[in-house]
Amino acid sequence: MINQYLFDLDDTLINTKIYAKLYKPILQLIESKTKLKGNKLTEKAKRLGLEQNQYGRWDTGELCKGLGLLEEYYFELERLIEAVPVLSEGVKKVFRKIQSRGGRIGIVSNSMHRTIETYMLKYDLIQYVDFIFSQEDAGCKKSNSDYWRTLIKREKLNPPECLVIGDNRTEDVEIPRKLGFNAYHLKSFAELTI
Repeated sequence: MINQYLFDLDDTLINTKIYAKLYKPILQLIESKTKLKGNKLTEKAKRLGLEQNQYGRWDTGELCKGLGLLEEYYFELERLIEAVPVLSEGVKKVFRKIQSRGGRIGIVSNSMHRTIETYMLKYDLIQYVDFIFSQEDAGCKKSNSDYWRTLIKREKLNPPECLVIGDNRTEDVEIPRKLGFNAYHLKSFAELTI
């Protein structure tokens, strides 16, 4: 019987279009604070161990963290989420229903812990969330089986009683299934119902 629901954050609960809108202002912030831009910024990001995503962008949160600009990053993120609604429409209803049935809700994400909390607080979801588990907590990303092993140990999970819900076929479905989790590949926000 499933009684633990583990939700991915980006592109499952939150539409990542917000990061595209945030990208240019954060790069401008970095340039103004550090004078890094173009090739110099690329070199610095690589030295920090960062890789560009499929769109040729850096993870601005990780970049700001590495450059000592995390507070500035969160100021800009919080300002933007006040103006741009990015929460999947059915999330609150789904969370309420799970909670009313006695289920536990966890957020499992590659995002930084503070980023996850920022969204949960902004959209008044924190009251439904029993735990947050980030790459910072695991010491690695969800693409690494150790992420899931650390999660199991820390939260004392029994994987057959858990359902992982996420948009990434590998990180949210295939790898967790190898460790005994039930998993659902969410292809669009509209599928988020219970």
